[in-house]
Amino acid sequence: MKKFLALFLFCLGSTALVAQYEEHKSPEQIEQELQSAEAQFQRAKKMFNPWYTGPLQTPGASMMPPGSGNIQPYLYVFDNYAKFDSERKSHKLSSHLISVNPTVGFQFGMTPSTDIQLSNVQGFGNWQNGHSGGGFGDLNLQLGFLINKESRYAPAMRFVIKEVFPTGAYQHLNSNGLNLGATGAGSYQSQFTFAMSKVMFWDYLHPVNARLAFSYVLPTSVTVRGFNNYGGGFGTRAKVHPGNTFNVDASIEISLTQRWVLATDFLYTATNRTRYSGFEGTTESGGSELASIGGGYNDNLSLAPAIEYNWSPNLGILGGVWFSVYGRNSYNFVCGVISFAWTYKVN
Repeated sequence: MKKFLALFLFCLGSTALVAQYEEHKSPEQIEQELQSAEAQFQRAKKMFNPWYTGPLQTPGASMMPPGSGNIQPYLYVFDNYAKFDSERKSHKLSSHLISVNPTVGFQFGMTPSTDIQLSNVQGFGNWQNGHSGGGFGDLNLQLGFLINKESRYAPAMRFVIKEVFPTGAYQHLNSNGLNLGATGAGSYQSQFTFAMSKVMFWDYLHPVNARLAFSYVLPTSVTVRGFNNYGGGFGTRAKVHPGNTFNVDASIEISLTQRWVLATDFLYTATNRTRYSGFEGTTESGGSELASIGGGYNDNLSLAPAIEYNWSPNLGILGGVWFSVYGRNSYNFVCGVISFAWTYKVN
């Protein structure tokens, strides 16, 4: 009984001391507390949950929830106006290679840690030097696996396995040597990607979404005849061994408001030398000058700034410009891109 009485008297005394302290606050102290509370309230009213559609190129690490789907079409319009040589010097092409590439991807959530995507359902239209060509491109199918779900301090992490199926044209092309009818690689390609992403509230009014992805592509060998995507000519009968490709992509999205977002991709790709075995063919029918086939090591560094507008967390549009900065044995290009993304419930 004495213990309970002592505890009661202690609590009563503490309350009296707090009340006494509160009673003796100065008007300046009270005003400062009111101003601080008002500032916190105003900041809380301006804070928002950011909405993102982009960026243009770098893959994200978020999973598609089970029972949900996403559709995202793109339209690329390329102007390949020059080409980098083996010394990284850019040389203008005598005639620009213009390429229009519409593509669409479909993503579906299967489990909380697995999703599937049919990507690059695509076509090509190519124009150069008064000639044209194009057609249906290669198809991609990928499986995504969750490694880590994003938390307050840890980024989302995801591993993706993608297989490219050679559904596009790659050989028996027009004999003008421009290869405008080439819309695929003719090779099965296995791509492995590790991606990370994190939303950072470094500024509560302008949160930032950062992405980083590394991927490696392993293509199979492909048998080619005649003029083909790798070169060749009349009478070509060869087996081409495409080089492995390494990609590193990074991006940043800065929220101006909940609906308006600025984004930029930083992209680097490098491909090993493409080798061949067999007869490379000739430049003229019945001639003796051998055609070229395959190619040396190539790489390319490019940027893709864009702007996004989001009507809701599930619907947004983005557009921007993708352009090369430097490279080796690769095109020097500029490309206009527009896309929109819609996420919906499957059932």
